[in-house]
Amino acid sequence: MAISEKEVALILSDHFDANEFNGLHSCLSKEGALIGTVGETAGQKLSDADHKTEVEVEVSYEEARSYNFDGVVIFDGHSSDTTRMDEDALMLILDMYNSGKIIGAIDHGALVLINLDVLKDKNVTGSPSIRVDLENAGARYFDEPVVIDGNLVTGRGPQDLEDFCQALVDELRRLTE
Repeated sequence: MAISEKEVALILSDHFDANEFNGLHSCLSKEGALIGTVGETAGQKLSDADHKTEVEVEVSYEEARSYNFDGVVIFDGHSSDTTRMDEDALMLILDMYNSGKIIGAIDHGALVLINLDVLKDKNVTGSPSIRVDLENAGARYFDEPVVIDGNLVTGRGPQDLEDFCQALVDELRRLTE
């Protein structure tokens, strides 16, 4: 079953990881998901960490709160540092989490989940370099490609992008069952 009715917000800010963004955008689009690039200001142009890829923000964090996204993905790179300091971004992600929407975070993107204060007793993965941060937030860390706990889908890193995308697709598909 395709996920053609599902809308996914890809959370971005400057210095995002282009490989993760392009890989997930491609994978989710091939499965039929509708993708919305969400950031601080609609129309803003964002560059990846290498300044080789530019993406335009389609929907601001504030506007996105009125959309009916089925899932959200938080990326690696400096993007996650900026996102975790943005109150509008955090409110959007937390609202979606509390509504049972799919929350995906890959690599250092899992740091944003710490700021949401939702990790107590949750099973997660992420970059091994943030293991202690995740555990200090109350999570149980697993050095696995993908870990799913409730509506949280976490991916270890870019080497696990295919597995992470497949897990997101499976969870979005599960929402229609």
